[in-house]
Amino acid sequence: MSDQKTRESRSPPRDKLLSLDRDGRNDYGENSKSSRKNIPLFKAQSNRRGRHAAKVAVNAMGDEDAIESDRRLSLADQKALRPAKTKAPDVPLREVLKRQGKLPKR
Repeated sequence: MSDQKTRESRSPPRDKLLSLDRDGRNDYGENSKSSRKNIPLFKAQSNRRGRHAAKVAVNAMGDEDAIESDRRLSLADQKALRPAKTKAPDVPLREVLKRQGKLPKR
């Protein structure tokens, strides 16, 4: 005998209902190629902003006292760790179809 589990038997309507909850759709308002290209761009830009803020803080260290320098460096760290835009998870297909008025009848 094998150790593989057998798949539970489901009717097509039940399988469709499970699919509506399990499948996700991009609800951000962009097409898939745009999201694929823009997410790395947003991450790179936020990293650049953080590096720039750190560079400005380090260059200004000689002119200020230690407390102000530490404050500027901590702000640069916060800017680097918090990107301006974040990724949004996919929305379940059921919610997308409900909004569009195309939800199948049960």
